[in-house]
Amino acid sequence: MKKLLLILIAFAIIFTTVACAGTGKSSKDIVIAVVPQQLGNPVFYDAKDGAEAAAEELGIKLEWVAPVKADAPEQVAVIEGLIEKKVSGIAISCNHPDALADVLKRAIDAGIKVSTFDADSPASGRAFYAGTENYEAGKLCGEYMKKLFEHKKEGTIKVAQLTGILGAFDLEARMRGFADAIAGTNIEVVYTGACEDDIDKSVEIVETYTRSNPDIDAWFFVGGWPFFVKPEAMPELAKWKKASPDHKVVTMDSFYPMLQFFDEGLCDVAIGQNFYQMGYLSVMNLYKLIKGEKIEADTNENGLFINTGIEEVTPENYKEIRAGKKAWD
Repeated sequence: MKKLLLILIAFAIIFTTVACAGTGKSSKDIVIAVVPQQLGNPVFYDAKDGAEAAAEELGIKLEWVAPVKADAPEQVAVIEGLIEKKVSGIAISCNHPDALADVLKRAIDAGIKVSTFDADSPASGRAFYAGTENYEAGKLCGEYMKKLFEHKKEGTIKVAQLTGILGAFDLEARMRGFADAIAGTNIEVVYTGACEDDIDKSVEIVETYTRSNPDIDAWFFVGGWPFFVKPEAMPELAKWKKASPDHKVVTMDSFYPMLQFFDEGLCDVAIGQNFYQMGYLSVMNLYKLIKGEKIEADTNENGLFINTGIEEVTPENYKEIRAGKKAWD
């Protein structure tokens, strides 16, 4: 009788263990949605490749969905649709941190694992952020700008600045970093234009401002939007840049097509981001959370943070860096 009881207890333990292990979703039932800021922004091509690679590796379903244009209310509507569909996880690059916070909280309350990439929304309660340390990246841009003008001690170095969506968490952090780097120097930001993440609008802003203000000394592009076109599409920038060796351009991002501006002598420094890793690590780590596993991440003032790194591109190394990149179709 005692032996039979021990056998029954052992069987019960085994059954309980198997039953508990089976309560989670199988990989084929897991759906992770990745939501970039907009479908028309080519900076997210690499993130899509990374997310798809992770999903294929894990054997899960991936949805890539976003508004056509970078618009926070439309992105809210996208998230509401994903809540209705009861997806397992959401990774989002937020058009505006505050505008997305409430709907992301609702997604979390509905049992969906939520993370951010590229552009954060810390107040949303998201599980983690995967992307660039944007303040430090902007600060590095400022340090390069100082180095480019270290020989000019007299007078004001006038910098025009191009950003995307005003209030976007990532872009605002870069501008703060840039401002802190140049503080106390003779470098001054005299203009800030916002292109709303629209490539055509970014080119129009840069061309128009450069034509009207040929006395500026430098441009700082907070994102690489105007460098997604062919160099010949920016004749005013080219004319201004070649008018003086002391006219400088520092930009964030170093995507494949942007590097042609180094060929033409129209860019001095590019600080690149790793969007492939943003997509890949977002999906990989959301999967772990969905399966009840722990993730490896650093912690900063905004919560868990997975740093995807940067690259520093200059006229001296851009050809080598380009050789290691995938050409865009």
